[in-house]
Amino acid sequence: MFELALIIAVVLALTEFVKRIEVINTKYLPAVSLVLGLLAGIFYVGGTVEEKIMYGLMIGLSAAGLFDQTKIVTKGDGK
Repeated sequence: MFELALIIAVVLALTEFVKRIEVINTKYLPAVSLVLGLLAGIFYVGGTVEEKIMYGLMIGLSAAGLFDQTKIVTKGDGK
């Protein structure tokens, strides 16, 4: 379980890196996170191909959700 949390953190950091170097538009960052998660699932998680893809989707979607939540928290509502 710790391994998946670490992979999610790495995917989140790589997504933030892509955002900072301004390679693509920020509206595509969740897709970048999903692709990075799929790649991490395929290459770093053990199991069958189906399990690797499922874990990759979970990693990418978790990282995208964390990225969106931190964006909401840091943005604030100006009150």
